[in-house]
This record gives sequence, structure tokens and C-alpha cells, in this order.
Amino acid sequence: MLMMPSCKTTCAYCGVGCGVTVNNLIETDCISFSHHRTLTVSGDSEHSANWGDLCGKGLALIDSLNIPNKLLYPRRRNRSGLEAGDQNISWSAATAEIAKNFKDTIAEHGVDSVAFYLSGQLLTEDYYVANKLAKGFMGTANVDTNSRLCMSSAVSAHIRAFGEDVVPGCYEDLQLADVVVLVGANTAWTHPVLFKKILAARAKRGTKIVVIDPRLTATASQADLHLQLTPGSDLHLFNGLLCSLADKGQLNEDYIHRHTEGFEQALHSARQGGDTLDKIADVTGLEADKIEFFYALYQQSHKVVTASSQGVNQSTSGTNTANAIINCHLARGDIGQVGCGPLSLTGQPNAMGGREVGGLATQLACHLGFSEPERQLVGDFWQTSALPKSKGLTATEMFANMAKGKIKAVWILGTNPAVSMPDTQLVKQALQQCEYVVVSDITADTDTAQYADMLLPAQGWSEKSGTVSNSERTISRQRGFIEPQGESKADWWALCEVAKQLGFNDEFAFKDSAEIFNEYANLTVKVQQHYPEKQLSLAGLSALSAEQYQQLIPTQWPVEHVDAIGQKNMRLFTQGQFATDSGKAHFVETRLSQANSNQAVIDHHSLSQNRVRLNSGRSRDQWHTMTRTGHIEQLAASNYQPELMLDVHTLNKHGLEAGGLVAIKTDNLVEPLIARAVIDESLLQDTAFLAMHWSSQFSKSGGVNKVITAQVDPFSKQPGFKNQWVELQHQQVAQQGIEWGQTLIDPQQLCWDVKQQLRGGVCRHIAATSSFTSEMMELEHHSEENLNSLSYRRIMHWRDQDKQIYCILSQGSLKSVLITCEQALDIDVNAIQSFINTPFDTKFIKHLHQVLRAGSSKVVCACTGVTENEIEQQMRVSFDGGATTTALIVDAVQQTLKCSAVCGSCLNQVNEFADSVIAEKQKLKQEVA
Repeated sequence: MLMMPSCKTTCAYCGVGCGVTVNNLIETDCISFSHHRTLTVSGDSEHSANWGDLCGKGLALIDSLNIPNKLLYPRRRNRSGLEAGDQNISWSAATAEIAKNFKDTIAEHGVDSVAFYLSGQLLTEDYYVANKLAKGFMGTANVDTNSRLCMSSAVSAHIRAFGEDVVPGCYEDLQLADVVVLVGANTAWTHPVLFKKILAARAKRGTKIVVIDPRLTATASQADLHLQLTPGSDLHLFNGLLCSLADKGQLNEDYIHRHTEGFEQALHSARQGGDTLDKIADVTGLEADKIEFFYALYQQSHKVVTASSQGVNQSTSGTNTANAIINCHLARGDIGQVGCGPLSLTGQPNAMGGREVGGLATQLACHLGFSEPERQLVGDFWQTSALPKSKGLTATEMFANMAKGKIKAVWILGTNPAVSMPDTQLVKQALQQCEYVVVSDITADTDTAQYADMLLPAQGWSEKSGTVSNSERTISRQRGFIEPQGESKADWWALCEVAKQLGFNDEFAFKDSAEIFNEYANLTVKVQQHYPEKQLSLAGLSALSAEQYQQLIPTQWPVEHVDAIGQKNMRLFTQGQFATDSGKAHFVETRLSQANSNQAVIDHHSLSQNRVRLNSGRSRDQWHTMTRTGHIEQLAASNYQPELMLDVHTLNKHGLEAGGLVAIKTDNLVEPLIARAVIDESLLQDTAFLAMHWSSQFSKSGGVNKVITAQVDPFSKQPGFKNQWVELQHQQVAQQGIEWGQTLIDPQQLCWDVKQQLRGGVCRHIAATSSFTSEMMELEHHSEENLNSLSYRRIMHWRDQDKQIYCILSQGSLKSVLITCEQALDIDVNAIQSFINTPFDTKFIKHLHQVLRAGSSKVVCACTGVTENEIEQQMRVSFDGGATTTALIVDAVQQTLKCSAVCGSCLNQVNEFADSVIAEKQKLKQEVA
């Protein structure tokens, strides 16, 4: 018999906030009465964010649950190595120790000596309790979040323009716009469900898609217009647009007069950077006629949405760029109108929720600052007099002060700053020096966890319960659907237990997340009573019962009354009333400042012969530092190694080899960052791109932020990850290889060591500056712990053309395989993995020879696992069957293989394959003729 209870929750990844339905299929054998449970995931067809759609990462959510080395119990770690090693302890002992260390640190060094570093992965309730404990009762404002790294420039821009951190529009506007402008947003990969909506709007109503990006991304390749501008020059492009709106008579003069302030000053500032097409073309590197076409398209279209993401935010001029975009929409008077306006696409599932409750060091709570009246309001509500009088240290400031010995104790929750922060060399130094480090996470394998004195087992996505807010202000319930493993606990619970150890019993006596949410919602009510211009209000959710909270359906704020529960597609500022003292929106002067000129485009004419501009960002199938996705085989298949993308000109200029290894250096770096050089002819000359996800957990060399400096935007304090000067140098290696099964080569002997998840195991892609020898492996197997079993082991070694094959056998079974070569290897790694722990016989040797000659085929579609070879083969069949256009071939492949038909994030690649097959077939036809 079958039982199919289901749970509605939300996805754990990007800021789209997709609804997810988890089905719990229980099969019972009627004879043995044994039970087998299978979890499956699908998009929630009733959720307004996605209406049933999911991307490849979302579809693989169930596969993410089997986290390697999952933390199950509180663990005291001994970083000194002088005493006993790590040991599991009770929660009561752990929370008592944490409370004592923080209390003693504050007593000796003051409240500014402690800090909390939070995450957009936390639920709103976790965020609220952390902020309340730190700012309200410990008295420190040193509470910041990794959202500082991705969204704080948007926050600053919203506050400067609207008076409050508010996104005025909603996702529906993307489907109703005449033109969608995507700025610094590879939406097809980073927010694929939204990009699918945009493509659908183009097919249905002719929506034009403009992409502004220095790279020809998967998004840009499908645009009607791609403006491939010089990195960092988008501020100039939008300042020029404002000038053009004024010069062409396209201003909404009445709206500007009645509902805004500062227009003349903003326009004057915009003109200072050059308002002629030639000047803008010179700065941006774009052709003047392309700029003119874009400006005309923007001006002639009634409904325009400008959606921006990390390419705008992660810049040392990010706040001004975001305000330059908002200025253009204010000039047209379309804020809050249907199919119009600026739309900030958040990066994390609850970056918005953290901003609401005060997760940033620059905010107190509920969009309040640190003025005396605001402090008094929050202090009275929380019944505390300990609130700090001014903002705290932002992320980069926090770790810089930690490195100087000023921060003595830190609690890091749900994030991996040893990888995700800029200048990770300094961050690791800071963590090493910090006297007491607490890390709450789901695994002990992260780079940051290695620096912890106390590891706390946090509940994962499938276990915890609370709320999240997505990019369009929709609050959704995230619900646990499996029993928490071991003694893992909700983050809010751990924070409350430490608060109680500090003596704050009544103030943190929350029984569940529902009580926390109610307190937060009531604080928004209190805030709006004193500041009625504020938009953030959860009045209609402030009296929910535990059952009502559990059943809460997705609801967009503000929620003024209980009847508004379930509302969606709500736009703000529709009447031109804003959350400023005057009630008017502010045009902001957005001239490029000297504070961020080191990364600005004005340097592009004096580019050093030895340097390139390095851009970083997401790959399609991985998430942040790969803690939750790196172990999923189908997500690791498309990008299994760090790849530095650059064009042939730049490759040759720096003496690099396609497929070879490249050392990426900066002046202060001790060890260079190593990556595989891969040609991408769409990149601008003297620029390069490297995905952000790699960490030392998966790559010995570490991640891209090893070479990113901590330069920040002067207003938002957000780091500029996108435009970094680096030097490139060919990395000499004597031998490369791939290793399966038990480790044969000591990692210390390698300059390149990348772990890839496979079906049933892992393999390591390795390289060394000296040749591998059988003696190196003999030493490994003659180590002391293996002496007892040595008689059962032996090494088989032979040569196959230019490759060396090493196999380790134990009692007749294949335990390890190492294949080496002077060049990079192209091998189907899963084909060899399938033979690990099976009998070593002629069948394996025959199979191995076939694999070595066949090469590999890269996975294109993470949703279906379809490879390049499978797609191209099916396309040739479709062409021969009469599908002779790109559209017909792609449709045929979608019907048969389903690739690009699920979330669509690989559609650009499928289109390119179709074009290639058509060209191949036409050429063959001409040759035959």
C-alpha cells in the first residue's frame, strides 16, 4: 500500500523564493510489512514566485540532504593541538561555555570586542533572535551578515532614494513590461525561474530583453540587445541615460515636481561624467549607435523594468550605480506602476528577511537606524537599556578588526567567511588569531569550521521551520519534513539557550518559531505607529495562533490586516508617497567618487601589460561555497574544476596554454590561486572570469576570493568582487592525473588537487611539478597503519600509449586507480568509478582501454543529466528527419531528451549546438554536391 503525505516549503537557494512540494512516498511490503520511504521534490504549483517551476538545483534538493560529515552533536575543538582532540559535548555544556567566554570577553575588553556574523541562509526567526541578543542585551552592534557581500548596495540605494529599504515592484512586472533591462545579472543561471518568465513574456507579448554585462553570458546570448561594456562602467551608462531623458524631452515633469526632490542636482552630477554619446562610448567601450539604440528603446517604451543583481551590487561604485538606475525611473515617474520600475534581485533565500529584522550592522531592527527616538522605541519594546548608540562593524571591518586583535570572540552562523569574504588570506588570519570562535553549521567540513573552538550542529533545510522573504517581499513558510538528525537544533534555539545562560531568561523564553515571528510582527506594528511612512508592516500577521502560523500561505508585505494574508503582486509607492521625511523620493547625485576609482573604468586606458581584470560570479549548478551542493554528482558534472575563462588574445599575451594550468597572483598573495585555462572568445580582451564557489574543501588552491581585495563601496561597505586587477602566469607541471578510490598520492606533493563527486564515490584531479613515481605510492602503502594489511595489497602498473596506469588491489578487488599523463586527461570519470571495489579482472582492463580512447562528454543539462554527445547525436537525427531550423531542432530535442525544457538554464547551449549541427550538415551537403 502507498501513503503520500506532502509538505509545502520553500527552496533553500536563491532569492526567487520558489515554493517546493516535498512528497513522502512510503511503500509497505504486504508480506514482510517492511517500509521503504522515498522523498521526491517538485515545484509548488500554487506559489506565486514560481507557479510550479524549479531549476536544476531546486530539483536536486533531496540529493542535498546526504551531507558528508554532517554535524550531529556540539563539538568542542582543540585548535592548539597540545591537549586532547575534538570531543562531542552536551548542549548544556556547550551553551554554558559560549556564554562564559562571551561574558568574560565583554567584561575584560568591552562590548565592541565580540561580534556575530550571520547569513542569508538563516530563517527570519533565527535572524531576529540573533539581532535581539547581540544588540538588545549584549549591547554590541557588531552584527553583520553575508548579505553585506551581495545586497547592501541595493539596501543603501533604496534608503537614499525611497527613505526605506523597499523593493517597490514585483515579479509580475517582468511579465508585463515592454522592455526588461537586466544589469549585471546572469538571470538565466542565477534566477532561472524568473528568466523563464521573461522568455515567456517575449514569446507572448513581444517583450524586448536588454542585457548589460561585460560577459556574453547565457542570459546575454538570448537577449535582443547585449551591451558588452567595459567592467565598472554601467554607472556612466545610466548617468548618460538620465541626461538623454532630459535632452530628448522624455521627463515626467509633473511627477518630478510633485513627488521628488533633488532632480537638478542629480542631473548636473550625471553630466559631469560626460553626457555626449561619444564620451559615454569612450568610457563604456560600447559603440555609440548601440548606446543610442538602447536609450531610444528605453524612452519609446511605455513599460520598462530594470532588474539588477550582483554585477551592480558587488562594485565599489555599486550604490551610486543602483541609484543611477532608480534616478532614471523616477525621471519617468513609473515607480510602483504595473510593468515598470527598478527590481533588485537578491542572491540568497532570506537576504530580504535578514534586512527586515536588523541583520545588518548598519540597522537596528525593522528598517530602523540608531537615532535616539529609534533606539528608544526598540528599547521599550524589548525592555532593555543596553542598545548600542551607533552602528557596528560591517563584514570587512569586522574581520579586519579581528585580525588586529580587537574582536576577541565571534559567533558565525550558517556561512563560510573563510571562502566567501574578500581577501580570505586576512580572514583566515583573523579567525586563527581570534581567541574564541563559535561556528553553527550543518557540516564540520567547511573551511571556516577548521578555525572553530566550538562547533554547533544546526538544523538543515529539511529539518528547520520558520519563514523567509524573497526578492518581491513575499513571506513564505519553510517547513521541516524530516526528524532532525542527532542533536541538531534550530539556530534560534541555540541563541536562546546562550541568552538564558547569560541571565536573560524571560526575554528569550520562546517555545517555538511561531512565538518569535509574532514578536517580530508586533514590533513592526509598534514601529509603524511611530513612523507611519514606513512600508514594513506585518500588522495582519501579528496575532497568528501556532496553527495559523503553521498553515501560513505565501503573503507579500506590507500586510495591514488579516484579510491581506495571501496577497500577491502588490506594488508600493503607487501614489508617489515615499518613506522620507518629506514624503518625496530623492534623486541622488551619482558622480563617480575618488574612493572607488581604483576599480573604476577610468583606468581602462592605462591597463598594465601584466594584469587583467578578473570578474567572479556564480556557475549554473553550484551554490555559494558548495557546502550543500558540491557532493551532488549531477550538479558537479558540468563544472568539476576551477576554470579561468579568457579569450585567445589574452591567453597568448600572458603565455598561457588552453587546457593548461594558470597561476593567478596579486602583490600580497603568498601562494597563487591555480585554475584551468579555458578559452571563451566572447570575453573582452584583458578580462577573465572565474566562478566563486571553490574552496579548499574541494580545491587545494582555494577559491577566487583569495585574490580579491577588500575594497568596498563607500556608502554600503559592500566589497567590489567583480573588477579585480590580477597577474596571470603559466603554471608549469610535470604530470597530471585523475585518481579514484583510496588516496595514493600525498596531497602535500601536489600543486593541483580538485575533488569531484561521482556516482558512488569521488575522484581527484591532480597535478605536480615533479613526476609521479611508483615509489611515492609504495611509501603511502608502507605507512605504519597499513603494515598489517600490506600482504594483501599490491600495485599493478602498466603503460597505455602516453598514459601511466596504476591500480591498487586488495584481496583481488580494485581499491584505487590512478591514471597520469603529461597533459590534462579527458576521461569518463564515472565509467571508471563503477569498477572501484569490484574484482580486478580482464573485464576491467578491457573496459579501461575503451574508456581511455572514448574521451568524455560534458553534462549540459543538470535537470536531466543529458550530455553534449547525446544532444548532438539526437540533433543530427532530428535534422535528417526534417527539422532543419534551430527552433525545430531544439523543439525536437526538448521533446525527446527533455534538456532545456525543465528550467531552461541550458537553453542557450542547446541553441548553440543546434546552430553547429545545421552548419555541419549544410557544409557536408555542399561538399557532396
